[in-house]
Amino acid sequence: MRLVSLSRCKEGTELAKSIYDNNGLVLLAEGYKLTDKVISRLRLLGIFAVYVKDKYSDGLIEDFGISHELKQRSLVEIKTSFTSLKSNLKLTGRINPKILKSFQNICDDVLAELLSNKKTLNLMTSVQIYDNYLYNHSFNVMVYTLQLAINAGVRSKDLNVLGTSGLLHDIGKMVIPIEILNKPGRLTEEEFQLIQTHTSEGYEYLKNQPDIPIVAARCAFEHHEKIDGTGYPRGLKGKDIHPFAKIMAVADVFDAVTSSRSYRPAMLPHKGFEILYGGSGTHFEPELVQIFKKSVIMYPVGITVTLSTGETGFVVKNNNNFPERPIIRVIEKDGVALQESEVHDIDMLTDLTSTIVQSDVVM
Repeated sequence: MRLVSLSRCKEGTELAKSIYDNNGLVLLAEGYKLTDKVISRLRLLGIFAVYVKDKYSDGLIEDFGISHELKQRSLVEIKTSFTSLKSNLKLTGRINPKILKSFQNICDDVLAELLSNKKTLNLMTSVQIYDNYLYNHSFNVMVYTLQLAINAGVRSKDLNVLGTSGLLHDIGKMVIPIEILNKPGRLTEEEFQLIQTHTSEGYEYLKNQPDIPIVAARCAFEHHEKIDGTGYPRGLKGKDIHPFAKIMAVADVFDAVTSSRSYRPAMLPHKGFEILYGGSGTHFEPELVQIFKKSVIMYPVGITVTLSTGETGFVVKNNNNFPERPIIRVIEKDGVALQESEVHDIDMLTDLTSTIVQSDVVM
């Protein structure tokens, strides 16, 4: 199977993975053959890409990552829990111990998969309708944070606390009006200042929760701080920022720019890494950026990409230590399908004449 842009799908294209709605229910099951009407409907629902079956990717096995079943179950629990925490645009009261236990269980399950796989983590792609970016972002940041923390040598006894902190790092955004969070144009100065308050709102709420470690509150407060002191809300520098918040800052920025939003497509994975590289030593700890580069696969097996040569294909294998230059199976040239005998693989590590200019996960 391979992941392709919905714009490439035609009448009769067969799904290789089910598509779920935001309540975790199957919207379209694996094996369903798309119609033009359904394709149009999926676009309206915000689906950018789908997994499909074809003869060139038959039997292709995905790289290791978080299982779809775990992510699906977790997102439903996160949505339910966050909804119960929100009341009249204010965060009030004590977090129900059952909700906290649910978050901890999610972290335990994710940790178990990450530690058992012992492989580089996939880019956190998914085919699902989301009615709120916050849920998906919170889950992804938790996963990226844990993978980075594991590879950075964070003590095992601290990992669940760090994971739970990742889930809750943006909880203060629940008091920000959704029309501002999803505004497609440039924010006004007043709107930007309002969004910045999510760090202090989250901190004030979490620090008063007796069952949540204070480090979770600090991560909510400090994940937008930068080591050169140009971040917010307090302009902290280097050693004054909690080490877990530094880890979370890398995960938060990477997921934010490589995720699709209602008002813009996602950035190509290697462009997301360029932002991290550009901020290395000023915004982010350089060592964490280097470790993160080795922790996440930029282009998962099966993802459809277009090369600077006009060729289109999909990733069949990744080259260790060179995630930006995988092996591509080319099936099109300048938008025209190749004959079966013309289909070929390009190892971008040895063939340096091309670069990836488009990825269907971001369309």
